[in-house]
Amino acid sequence: MKEETNEFNTPLKTDIINTNSNPIQQEANFNENIRQTGSKEKVLHLQRGYKVWIKICTVFGISFLLFVIFLPLAIINEKKAPWLFIFVGLAVIGILFCFVMITCCNGFITVNPNEAVVYQYYGRYLGTVKDNGYFYGHPLAQTTRISLRSNQYNGDRLKVNERDGNPVELGIIVVWRIGDTAKAIFDVIGYQGFIHTQSEAAIRYIGCKYPYEPVVPGEISLRSGHEIINKELRQELEKRVKVSGIIIEDARVTEISYGAEVAKMMLQKQASNATVYAKDAIVKGAANAVMNSLNEFEKNGCQFTNEEKAKYVTSLMTTLCMSSDVSKIMGN
Repeated sequence: MKEETNEFNTPLKTDIINTNSNPIQQEANFNENIRQTGSKEKVLHLQRGYKVWIKICTVFGISFLLFVIFLPLAIINEKKAPWLFIFVGLAVIGILFCFVMITCCNGFITVNPNEAVVYQYYGRYLGTVKDNGYFYGHPLAQTTRISLRSNQYNGDRLKVNERDGNPVELGIIVVWRIGDTAKAIFDVIGYQGFIHTQSEAAIRYIGCKYPYEPVVPGEISLRSGHEIINKELRQELEKRVKVSGIIIEDARVTEISYGAEVAKMMLQKQASNATVYAKDAIVKGAANAVMNSLNEFEKNGCQFTNEEKAKYVTSLMTTLCMSSDVSKIMGN
């Protein structure tokens, strides 16, 4: 490494390369910071509307009274007291002001329960009114009403390839509401369409992650791990819609089934597995019954030769395990 000296004889390091800076990582961090910050809700507390009406009526009454009193006096004493016209002018200004306030009724708003009003003034976000009642705000500001009630989205059945590649159809239901009005209005285009699209993306991600049925005993699958699947679905959806200010109250998989093209084969597979399990249970039960019966005979003093035991076991096992007519077998 080369060193140079400046006019104060201080060593200077000239060929230092910063290897710790990664432009791709820096850009990713910057974008992530932008997504995390975004718009931030600011709550406005406006003046009650009835108080504004009281003030308007008071100003109008005083202005009208001054106009009625001082106008005749000013006309009569035009030369002696011209200053009376000042009071007349003030009264006229007060009346005009009240008229403008009454006609510009855009400033008066009513906020219903579970509703918010977003104020914008020439492209600038002023704040959000969440208090319920009758208020007076900025008459020139643009207002946007947004509901804070819980909404329910019933997604259509989506065809997804599960972890093993088999096509399955999944249905989803999502309960959500607006938590941050500023993010919902300014950070996404159409928050309702946004939650619908992200719900479909989340269910596709979960459907591709797990198999339809457990391959290994105890494995989490779409059919057996309902609580785990629903919990992970909600966490995945919360992560996806965080930028929009939406709060996920509940997210569940409502329908799970094989795709139509493989449904028949999978039903046959399930029927075959059920038959194997049933036969296994029948054979085990029949074997226990035969052994118990032989033990009971021996306890009661009945002795069998090996040939008689083999014939007895064969006949009884055939009777217990065969589903067809066994009268011919027993007859032999």
